Amino acid sequence: MGIIDQAVDKMKTKLDDACEHGTIGSSERMLSVIAGGFILGHSVKKLLKKPLAAISGLTLGGALVARGVTGKCPIVGAIGDAEEEERNLTLIERRYFEK
Repeated sequence: MGIIDQAVDKMKTKLDDACEHGTIGSSERMLSVIAGGFILGHSVKKLLKKPLAAISGLTLGGALVARGVTGKCPIVGAIGDAEEEERNLTLIERRYFEK
């Protein structure tokens, strides 16, 4: 197993741990891969002319491709966890004040 395979495996496990509940649908996965690939390709073309913009594009495109390939999204998982916590809240006391 090469160093690249180890790095990819480590990244996959970290992504899986970070977004346990954040699964996305197949159509959204496909769109993420297509959009990420487009952004990656465009950023590679602009790498020498505008390196700072190209690096940010490479980062965004890579994140979208990774999201589409793995089918998991940490943002979707975080939103789902927050909604679950909100549903578990109970109202303890309610007061009305009149003048």
